[in-house]
Amino acid sequence: EEKLFKRLRLPEYTVSAVLGRLLSDDVYLRAASFPDPAHRSTRLQAQASQLYVILYFSPSTLRDDERAMREVVDRYFNDNWVISYYMGTAVDLRSEWSSYPAASAALNNTLAPSNVIRQEAENARLLDLCLADLGRYLQEGVLTDQYVLDNTSDILNCVRRCNVGIRWRVMHRKATGDKLRSAIVGEGKVTESRVVEALLLASQLEMKVKAIFKRLLDAKVEKWNSCKEQARSRMQELSEYFTGEKALTRVERDEGLMTWFGGMAAEIDSLSIEDDKATVTGRKIQHCVQALEDVEQFDVIDTNLSIKAFLKDTRSELLQMIRSVNIKSSVLTTLETCADFSYAWEVMLDYVPVLHSRVRSDPGTVVLLRALFLKLASILDVPIIRIMQCGSPDALSVAEYYSNELVGFVRKVMAVIPVSVFKILTNIVLIKEKRLKPLPIRLEVDLTKDYAQADERYELAKLTHQVSIFTEGILAMEKTLLGVIQVEPRAILEDGLRSELVRQMATAMNGVLKWNFGDGASPAAVQDGIVKSLTALMNRVNGYRLAIEYIQDYCDLAGLKMWQAELARITGYFTEQESNRYLQKKIYDGQSRYQSRAIPIPRFEPVDQANNFMGRTVSALLRMTDASATIYSPECGGWFLPNGTEVCGISTISLLRKSIGIPGLVGLYKLLSFRIVNELQTFLKFYATTVKPYAVLMEQVRDTLYPTFKNPPDPARLYAAATKKTEKLMLPTLICLRRVGQCQLLLKLIASEVHFRSKLDANLMHNSLANLSASVVNDVRAHYRDPSKPQPQESNPLLTNLSSLLVTCGMDDPFAKVYITTDPLEGLPVLLLLFLCSYAGKFRYDSDFGTLVRSKSTYPLDGWPVSAGMSTLLRQFHPSYTSSVLAYIGQFVRTTVQGVLSEVGGKLSSLPKEVVNAVVFASMLAEATRVGREELFEHVPQFLVETVCKLDSTKQ
Repeated sequence: EEKLFKRLRLPEYTVSAVLGRLLSDDVYLRAASFPDPAHRSTRLQAQASQLYVILYFSPSTLRDDERAMREVVDRYFNDNWVISYYMGTAVDLRSEWSSYPAASAALNNTLAPSNVIRQEAENARLLDLCLADLGRYLQEGVLTDQYVLDNTSDILNCVRRCNVGIRWRVMHRKATGDKLRSAIVGEGKVTESRVVEALLLASQLEMKVKAIFKRLLDAKVEKWNSCKEQARSRMQELSEYFTGEKALTRVERDEGLMTWFGGMAAEIDSLSIEDDKATVTGRKIQHCVQALEDVEQFDVIDTNLSIKAFLKDTRSELLQMIRSVNIKSSVLTTLETCADFSYAWEVMLDYVPVLHSRVRSDPGTVVLLRALFLKLASILDVPIIRIMQCGSPDALSVAEYYSNELVGFVRKVMAVIPVSVFKILTNIVLIKEKRLKPLPIRLEVDLTKDYAQADERYELAKLTHQVSIFTEGILAMEKTLLGVIQVEPRAILEDGLRSELVRQMATAMNGVLKWNFGDGASPAAVQDGIVKSLTALMNRVNGYRLAIEYIQDYCDLAGLKMWQAELARITGYFTEQESNRYLQKKIYDGQSRYQSRAIPIPRFEPVDQANNFMGRTVSALLRMTDASATIYSPECGGWFLPNGTEVCGISTISLLRKSIGIPGLVGLYKLLSFRIVNELQTFLKFYATTVKPYAVLMEQVRDTLYPTFKNPPDPARLYAAATKKTEKLMLPTLICLRRVGQCQLLLKLIASEVHFRSKLDANLMHNSLANLSASVVNDVRAHYRDPSKPQPQESNPLLTNLSSLLVTCGMDDPFAKVYITTDPLEGLPVLLLLFLCSYAGKFRYDSDFGTLVRSKSTYPLDGWPVSAGMSTLLRQFHPSYTSSVLAYIGQFVRTTVQGVLSEVGGKLSSLPKEVVNAVVFASMLAEATRVGREELFEHVPQFLVETVCKLDSTKQ
């Protein structure tokens, strides 16, 4: 610290003058709040923290001036050595001043073991006395308005003692020396739970007394005027009574009493409640009360019970006026000063586990926490008061910051409730799912006892009651203003339950969705591991959902809505983080629309090159549907092994939905889309670097094949030569098309499942979206036909939001999507033709699966993934690219058939394998690209397509 303060040297006279003022005066004028000499160190705590800092501007005083340091310690630190300065930062003077001889020597008496033991024992006795007083004051029905007014001094003394005792104990538990710490925290000393009990009860007393005084201050004038009018009117009535002229009065006229009571009425009417006349007014009222007691000695009054009752009521009203006079705002100021808790801002974090333990053992403690939070709000005065005094515009932002910090502490303390509730919910779910028998529709009388299960239902009711007790306390709390933020207890409870639900759900998903498949694992083994994990996760997720639904009535919360919102937030967040692998501009937690400070989503360490479980699930699906080992069947909508065993299909996606919900499937949809974009971008880079040198060859082949409705010269030689020269390009192209097609088929399967569930579970929303989508598309088309008609502007979020909703409802067609925008690629249709020529012979048509499959098990390809990948690649360009590819395929089919016919003399018993595969591939490509049969027949002869179909039906 000394090096830091040397950077700003102040004049020695200025530092000396400030030190002298702090040593001699009560700068903050707190003597009225702490009049007891035993409370001097607490009274001067603000000056002590200032003095601690300012002494570093004069290091020579700390090192050499033993007289000055002795005076400092005797005045400020004779019974304490652990203090706090700005924003509750605690320091131990024993360690901080250890390098300064004069300061260390001055502290020796304070740090003497005998003195420490004596101070600790006195503090323990003080806390015991305070707990006894607090228990007496906080009994039900004790703190009435009259009691508080009559015992204001005693209550304020109790508050002072409590805060002095708590302050010493809380601060000195941070002592650093082992011997000193053991003397304070050792065995047999005051425990942390005892300190927390005193703190909670003291906070409750302060809150109640403040509330009573605020209410009395608000009603002070009204109450004064009411009592004054009552007392004056009674005196006036008695004055008129002794005139002897009132009806039904049998008393002789008494001029003396008549005049006396009239004068008393005038005296009462002249009383004033103004603060500057409060003392005089109090004395006048006391004289009036004494006079009314003396007047009862007259025989005419002493023998009349009605008059005595009148006088008694008047005295009561006058006494109430005295109490009203004593209701002063200075009492609230004293309470605020005594209850200041800003010194414990950092220290209180050590007591959070104690508070949690106390709430778990006694849920009723939750009601006391509100008073503690209000007491902690005094921390806001430290940074704001000077900012407000100088009129800075930053006052609001500073208040919001520290209010948010305080609310964060409140949430941290209240977090024990949802944690405890979820522990109970685990037992509830186990009882409901495993021990309670499901009741049949009809129950025989003889089996009633078996299905009653009284013990299990009693245990279930007991656990449910515990949940309701936990939530009852926080629901009983009122709205609390902490700084500039109003805290709603119900919202705190809901946020706590949401936070715990998010933690449990995210941990379960991250823990279960982990696989360690070796490189040689078969798709069947991968499927078996994935299904087991998804089944386990489905059971856990259903347990959490049932538990939330079960307690929603006891907590007065919308449990199912909470469940759906947090599940969507969890999967959305992890999808967003996994998407960072494909984004140049990353989305971090501070920018995420799913992450929240109040309800944080936990982060986990990456596993197997994936950032989280969403990425691992995508990788598992791709591993399970590997096109080099499985076969996709369009008729069955799934992937199969060559022996017909299904490895991934509708049942797998349905199980996935039950595990991670519809939001999870939508997240997988987005990640697969990102993967497609990444593969397409990789292909563009490959085309720009590796394919570009072959541009001249591509152009020559294109010119030779033009026009496509004619046969080129010597086609077999042309295709063979071009295929041979571009052989190096085929494998990278195959990998790209296969990966893109695999992702597209997975997207189609996911969209089918989501679409079905949206029609089943949200039919109204599904139909509304369908109508809205059709209307918007019609409007856009009408605009392009007639530009004068309106269409959604770029700034209008309609199209973006509608697209997102369509994906969420499974009404999105992945094969119709344009994933990237790029410049035209010259020669791409020719490359795809040569690709088909290279691999056409490696396929065979399988009538059982209804698709092209690999002719040998060693070939890393499959018919539908390749055709779907080619369809997606062509969709990124002008539709003429698709027409060109189909035309080239038709030309290839015609020339090949004619070549074979010329060789066999015009007699053809069967179509060549390459022709059959090319025709089937062209049909698959047309289906994937949504090209009609008529357009296909323009390029591929219709009779050949029908011939292939007849051959297929004959084999079947």
